[in-house]
Amino acid sequence: MGCCDFRATCHFLNVKAVVLPLTTSYARTSYCLGDFTHCAIYKAAKAHAIDKVPRYVLPDDKYELHNRIVENASRCKVCR
Repeated sequence: MGCCDFRATCHFLNVKAVVLPLTTSYARTSYCLGDFTHCAIYKAAKAHAIDKVPRYVLPDDKYELHNRIVENASRCKVCR
């Protein structure tokens, strides 16, 4: 399938997956090196830029990520 476009700058892949290799191995293989288009980090980075994605978000963290994006957008004065 290929690799994620954000593999060089993704906090999950470059920090969390390195520190916790056994617990993140499945997620890294499934999302970063597999079907990354289903990754919550990838989707948010495509929509808002990788530096806007909170560092605590995980690839399968769709609910939390959605809530934070909506919450941040409601605070944004430029967005209104």
